[in-house]
Parts: sequence; structure tokens; C-alpha cells
Amino acid sequence: MHVVVTGASSGIGAAIAREFGAAGARLTLLARREALLREVADTCGSPCRIVATDLSDPADATHWREEAEAEHGPIDVLVLNAGVEITSRVSATTLDQGQRLLAVNLLVPLAITHAVLPAMLARGSGAIVHVASVDGIVTLPGHAWYGASKAGLASFSEVLHAEVAPHGVHVMPVYPGPVATPMSDRAYEAYGGRKGLAALIPEGSPEELARRVRLGIERKRRRVVYPGVFAPARWMPSVVRAVYDRATPYVLP
Repeated sequence: MHVVVTGASSGIGAAIAREFGAAGARLTLLARREALLREVADTCGSPCRIVATDLSDPADATHWREEAEAEHGPIDVLVLNAGVEITSRVSATTLDQGQRLLAVNLLVPLAITHAVLPAMLARGSGAIVHVASVDGIVTLPGHAWYGASKAGLASFSEVLHAEVAPHGVHVMPVYPGPVATPMSDRAYEAYGGRKGLAALIPEGSPEELARRVRLGIERKRRRVVYPGVFAPARWMPSVVRAVYDRATPYVLP
């Protein structure tokens, strides 16, 4: 089984790579930081191809694909996890910053999906995982750009699932809430640290999320929301939105 993971140099992506490596998959790992990618590859226990690349240009998002498939065979599982985060008020964020975030978090995952999907449909098999966010359902103040990108990715993934499931391809959106990663650490710092209201928010582990992603693919689950306490956000977004709106003066310095 050939599994591709973007954003695999740390956090959720690294945990997903190790999870599939332990299951015996052949891996193609993509991220910007080559040294960290090599460290992750060394811990996967399976054949790994690493691709150090900046996934911010939709026009150049799939340059790695031909060589990866020549080495490991057709892509069986595509995990689109790479992302960047802005934790700042809209008025303090430049347009260039926001547009680059949209490219990495939304346009590039869509471009890679568009490139890989036809071969999966032709084979009648394959899985695509879009790592969105609970912020894509109800966005915390300070995450307007990030939430917009993840809402777009989530919507695309939900619709694509319905379109391709009858043809043997499984598409699974993933909605992480707070998960203990370096990206999450930076977000907490922007909100003033893990104290006050932030200290009460349940936080998951990347390893458990990775396990749920693997099982979700194996069992063809419709979607993954983790930690599970955030699942009600899908069914009661207006209630969560009201809480977030009231919290605005407290969550941003």
C-alpha cells in the first residue's frame, strides 16, 4: 500500500506517517523541512520517499507524483494534512498573509486531489483524507482566515465523498479540535497561553488522531472528529458560535 502524507515533518502529519509505517505501508512524505522529514522517515519502519517542497503553489503541487509512483506504485491513500495557521485579528493580518494561507490550506490540497483522483476512479479503489479542522465548522475569533480555509476544505471533502463513494473511492474529512502539536502551541501562545478559558479546552494527542485516521480508512468511516467532545459543533453550530462570540474579548490579547 502506497500512502502519501503532506505536512509530514511534525505534529499530526508525522504521527500519521508513523501510524501507516507501523502498518507496513510504503510512504511518500512531503513537507518543507528536509531534516525533520528524514527524522520522521527514520522512525516509520517502512520504505519512505521524502520530498522537501514548499506546498504553496497550486501550479507546482504535484511535481513529486511521477517519481513517487515509479518507486512505490500507484497512490492508494492520500492524506492532505499540510497547513499553516494565522492566529490574529483580521485587522492585524495582511492580505498577502491571508492569501498564502489559502493557497497552502485550500488551493494546494484541491489541486493534489484533482491530480490523483482520476487514477483512483479508474481503478475503483483508493482513499483521500482531507485534514480540515473544527475551526472549519465554527471558527474561534482570531482564526478568520484559517477557519475560512478549513471550511472550504471540509465542504469540498464532504461533497466529494458523496460523488465518488459509488465508484469505490473513499473520501474522509477529518476535523481535529485542539491537538498537542507545535502549531497548537503557537496558537495557544497567541491567545495568552494555556490558562483561563483556554485551560478548560480538551486537547487530544496526534498519535490517537493518527490511529483514528487509519481505522477510519480501513472501516470506511464517513468522517473523523477528534477529540470527540467537539462532535456536537457539527449539529449545534449556532450554540457554539454564540459562546465564541461572547468569548471574543477574552481569547485575544
